Amino acid sequence: MALQTSGAISLNDIHVEAGGTSGTTASMNDTDIRGLQAAAGRTINSTLGSETDFADYYGAASEVDLPTSGSTINGQAQLKEITASSYISSGGTLNVPSNLWVWSDSISTPALIVDIPCTVNISGKVIGRGGNGGWYTGSATTASGSATNGQNGGNAISITSSGVSIILNSGAYIAGGGGGGGGGRYFADTNNVKVAGGGGGAGGGSGGGNSTSNGGVLNASGGSITNSYYGSNQAQAWGGGAGGGGGHGHENTFQPGGGAEGGGGGRILPGVGGYYSYFHATDSSQNWSGNSNGHTTATGNSASGGAGGSAGNAGNNAGHSGALYNGGGGGGGWGASGGSGRYGSGGSGGKAIEDNGYSYSITNNGTIYGATT
Repeated sequence: MALQTSGAISLNDIHVEAGGTSGTTASMNDTDIRGLQAAAGRTINSTLGSETDFADYYGAASEVDLPTSGSTINGQAQLKEITASSYISSGGTLNVPSNLWVWSDSISTPALIVDIPCTVNISGKVIGRGGNGGWYTGSATTASGSATNGQNGGNAISITSSGVSIILNSGAYIAGGGGGGGGGRYFADTNNVKVAGGGGGAGGGSGGGNSTSNGGVLNASGGSITNSYYGSNQAQAWGGGAGGGGGHGHENTFQPGGGAEGGGGGRILPGVGGYYSYFHATDSSQNWSGNSNGHTTATGNSASGGAGGSAGNAGNNAGHSGALYNGGGGGGGWGASGGSGRYGSGGSGGKAIEDNGYSYSITNNGTIYGATT
C-alpha cells in the first residue's frame, strides 16, 4: 500500500514500502528507496550523497495500478505506447487492470516497454499494431511494376532490463500484431491491369490499396472495401475482428477490369478473420460477406484473414470462366504471419514479448499470441 500523504514518516516506513523487511538496515542512499520518489511524482535524487527529504516520499507506492479514468476509444479505457518507469520505481509492481487496453499504433513501437527490474501484473490487454497489407507499385496500364509485401506486425511488450517478472492472469491477453497479407497482380493485356491488396494484420493493420481500408479501433473490426479499384462491379474485401481478408485480382466474363483492395485488420480479441467476396458483385451466389462475427456458409475461401493467433491464408490462384485469378493474401491473426499474395509475401507476426536478450520470468494463466523471446 502507499505511504501516508501527511504527518510523521520514518525511514523504516519507506524501507518497507520499497520492499525491504521491517527493522533491517536501510539508508536514504539505497537505490530502491530513492527510486520510490518517482512513484510519488518527485524528481529522483539518484546520486549517492545528494540531498533528499522524507517529505519527498509522501504518497509513494511500490505497487501502482495503471489509470483507467483517462480518454477512451470506442468506449474502451486505454493507454498508448507506455514505459514502466513512468509509473513505478525499480522493484515495484505495475498492475494492468482488467478493463484497460495498453496498445500501440506503430509497428516499430511496442505497446509496453519494461525498462526497469519490476513485476508487471496483467489482467487487461496488451497489444501490438498489425502490419498493413501489400499492394502494387508501377504503371496501371503497362506491364511494369510489382506487388509489395505485407508489413510485419509490431510487438506488444519489449523488455530492456534484467529482473523482470510478468504475470498474465485468467482472461488477460498479450498479443503481437498480425502480419499484413502480400499483394497480388495479374495482367490481362497492356490496357487492363488487375491488382489486388493484401489484408491488414490483426491489431489495426490497413488493407493494401491506393485508398486503403482502415484497421479497426479498439474492440472493433477493420474496414471493408465495397467496390474494386478497377471496374465498379467487381468483388469486395471484408475487414475482420483479427486479420483482414485479402483482395482479389482477376479477369472474368463480366468486366475487363478487376482487382480489389484488402480488408482492414480488426482489434477484437481473439477475433475472427475477414473474407472477401469475389467475381461479379451482382452474382449473389459468389458474394460472400464476412465480419467480426465470422463467416459460416462459404467454403474454399483461401484468402481469408487469420483468426485469433492463426496465420492469414494465401491468395487464390484459381479461375472463373477460364480466367486467371491472382489475389492478395489474407492478413495474419494476432501474432501470426500474413498470407502470401500471388506476387508479394506476407509479413511476419509481431512478438507478444521481445526479450532483447534479457532473461525474465512469466506466469501465464491467460492467452498469449505471438513469440515470447
